[in-house]
Amino acid sequence: MHFLANLIEYVFSSKKTLIYTTFSKKEYYLIVSKLKAVSVKYRVASTADFSSAPGGSYSDLGNEYKFYVAKQDEGKALEAIHHKSK
Repeated sequence: MHFLANLIEYVFSSKKTLIYTTFSKKEYYLIVSKLKAVSVKYRVASTADFSSAPGGSYSDLGNEYKFYVAKQDEGKALEAIHHKSK
């Protein structure tokens, strides 16, 4: 049921502006923490191609993570992602 609710919310939501794509799990978690820090809601579309990943299921090879946000949050999200920590 939870999956169905998420699917319906995604299809009918305005969270459809692609702001970032990565192939690294480490970078995935970094982007998640930056978006959460500025309270930006996001969606991630992930794909995994295990057939092309020579490192197996624990390798970053073959994984892709695409981050989507609402159009009105695009600027805030991009600023948070590209802000250099001191």
